[in-house]
Amino acid sequence: MLKGFLYTYLRSSAGLLASQLSCQGTSTARESAPSHPAPPSPPRIVSAPPPVANPPPDQVPQPAQEDGVRLRRAHTVAVRDYLKRETQTFFGVQRDNEREQRRLWYERRRRHAARALGDLRLDLPPDYHPDDDDISMYGASGAAPREARGRGRERPDVLPAPAPADTGPAPPLPPLPPPGKDSVARLTLTGLSYVVTAVTRRSRQSTSVQWSRSFRGSVPPQVDDDIDDVFFAPVSMTSPINQHHHDEADIADGPKGGRSPVVSGVEYRRPERSVSWGAGAVCGAGGARIHTPMLEPLADNSNRRQFGMGIVGRFFRRSLRKSVTHQEEIAQQLDELTDYRPYFTWWVSTVQTLVLLLSLLCYGFGPVGFGRHTHTGQVMVKSLSLQQVEWEEPASFWLGPRAADLIHLGAKFAPCMRRDARIARAIAASARRERDTACCIRNDDSGCVQSSKADCSNTISTWKKWSSGESGPGGRISGSVCGLDPKFCEAPRSIAPHEWPDDITKWPICRKSVVDGSSPTGRAGHAAEHMACEVIAHPCCIGVHGQCVITTSEHCDFIKGYFHEEASLCSQVSCLDDVCGMLPFMRRRRPDQLYRAWTSLFVHAGLLHLAATLAIQWLFMRDLEKMAGPVRIAVVYLGSGVAGNMASAIFEPYRAEVGPAGSHFGLLACLIVEVIGAWPLLKHPKRALMKLVGLAVALFLLGLLPWIDNFAHVFGFVFGFLLSYALLPFITFGPYERRRKIILVWVCLISALGMLCSLIALFYAAPAYECSVCAYFTCLPFAPDMCASQDVRVRQLDGV
Repeated sequence: MLKGFLYTYLRSSAGLLASQLSCQGTSTARESAPSHPAPPSPPRIVSAPPPVANPPPDQVPQPAQEDGVRLRRAHTVAVRDYLKRETQTFFGVQRDNEREQRRLWYERRRRHAARALGDLRLDLPPDYHPDDDDISMYGASGAAPREARGRGRERPDVLPAPAPADTGPAPPLPPLPPPGKDSVARLTLTGLSYVVTAVTRRSRQSTSVQWSRSFRGSVPPQVDDDIDDVFFAPVSMTSPINQHHHDEADIADGPKGGRSPVVSGVEYRRPERSVSWGAGAVCGAGGARIHTPMLEPLADNSNRRQFGMGIVGRFFRRSLRKSVTHQEEIAQQLDELTDYRPYFTWWVSTVQTLVLLLSLLCYGFGPVGFGRHTHTGQVMVKSLSLQQVEWEEPASFWLGPRAADLIHLGAKFAPCMRRDARIARAIAASARRERDTACCIRNDDSGCVQSSKADCSNTISTWKKWSSGESGPGGRISGSVCGLDPKFCEAPRSIAPHEWPDDITKWPICRKSVVDGSSPTGRAGHAAEHMACEVIAHPCCIGVHGQCVITTSEHCDFIKGYFHEEASLCSQVSCLDDVCGMLPFMRRRRPDQLYRAWTSLFVHAGLLHLAATLAIQWLFMRDLEKMAGPVRIAVVYLGSGVAGNMASAIFEPYRAEVGPAGSHFGLLACLIVEVIGAWPLLKHPKRALMKLVGLAVALFLLGLLPWIDNFAHVFGFVFGFLLSYALLPFITFGPYERRRKIILVWVCLISALGMLCSLIALFYAAPAYECSVCAYFTCLPFAPDMCASQDVRVRQLDGV
């Protein structure tokens, strides 16, 4: 099989080589031959090779499958190389265009330093560029060497010209404008026009004449021998008609030019027939033809976006005057065209603003002030009497929603992110107390309520409790429950193997209840009094720790709780679901909202809090994103915020915190890293560094107020420092070196990832439930009850 395959391959290769040689010889002979026809040559007799026996069917190679495998491998290799190249470019360690990228980053860093970090050094000329060694070669030590100051831009791609006779100084060349980039609207319109062109091309090709093609056809042309199918022909072979046609085309095209070029005595010749490519090709090999209508829009560069012109300028038909480009402001705008656009800053600021406006529209404003706010009023309690009820909730000076509403909106709150041991113990203790409750029925048939024996008055009520002497249906001793009984419930029914247990805390909510007509009801028969009476109290979830009480709907609405009219017992509801909101838990009473470490970055405590956030992002983050790009800033912003919130959830689990506190300190760390990298460029680098340190101290003091956490500040700063050294290209400790930068990237990324994994592990394994010192690190009581618990306090809740 192998021998036959090799013979077939050699035979086909020899035939293909002979055909190519004959084609080259034919074309050469045609070019060198005179205009009169050559005498015909006698025919050659070529002996056919001996026949070769076909290999067995199971050994016949399948070229289609092999081509498909090779194509898939080629695609895999291409994708792998593309990802590798883009990753290296992203981190600034690619060898191919390292020089170009370093110069580009140097210009961006220089503009950012001039905008945000202070004045630049005067001894460095405006056109100064670092040499090939490194950009931060002088480190953070100070000035550059004397021989490096004032060095002009080198042009290694230009050979030195001979010295002219006149030794006077040459006039300076005007600087070239930076290349512009198309706007988003322009790219969208170009894509739509390409789609329309691609759809209508098939019908246009049937009637239009082809001007060019990328490669030759595969089917031998059935035409006369005196017509040559070539791309280019000498000028002498072209006809006057074609020459006149090309002259007119060149004049009509004007400066765009190049659609019918004449280069070094060789002119493009328009073919006069359509040639396809098939398996019986005589010369060459290839695939489908690429038509000129597809290639011309790609090569045409006449309608690209002008410098400083966007969609507004095109709409008003504006034009750019060259005289305007010499103005300082216009020149600065043209110089900044190579900077990134702060898309992430605009996006995150817009989302944060919309979230706060929608939260104020849905929940309204909470109590404003320092400390706690007290609400007092007379409401009907479960004893069916009006009583004076007083309850307190934490106030806020940020002009925003209540604490419970912020938790509903996605604030960082550890009891909603993982199972809390203290809250679980409190729920278990409440269930044990609930097993000793029964239905307290009023003697005047005014209603009934589930309560303990101590809370049920013996003078005006009857406490109906099942016991071993007076058991309930099926011999039950746990109960009774007002309005709930397994004997009078159809959905879900109490039948084996789903029979209700003899424990009222494990009874489900009855979705369909009926009274059995065969049994006497009401106070006459004393058989179903707990089912015949009107239930006046149901479970109500209050506070932020999942506390549940049995009370009336009026009282629950007054203290802003969550009333469950469909339930009869607190064990049938999950108050943490009501407190947390957001997506429901995957398992009942098993909080799993770990994503709050991310959602809290977009929630703010009020209008003042949002104003401070927007000011920081507009003054610092916007310019930083113009230099580093949206992707890098988004990674630093979100990563620092998540790491800071995880640390805050460990050390302060019962305080709800909102806002991008860790993200802002991550941005400050990125700015400090940039000051270290741009130290040789700055006129006063120490002053710029002290400004950033002073801002960090001011924000740290601001973190001593409620709703802002200093744990998020500290850990966000460390996380942002690691990410900044990994993501910002050409910044290292000391002189820049490619190998050193790669090692630094790996060390910083692994350290940041290890830090985040450690925080998540500590959050689940060893949370700090009791830490008195941690509370003072993030909140100082400048006013009474300023740092008190964010839970509500209710007085006279169960009075009779």
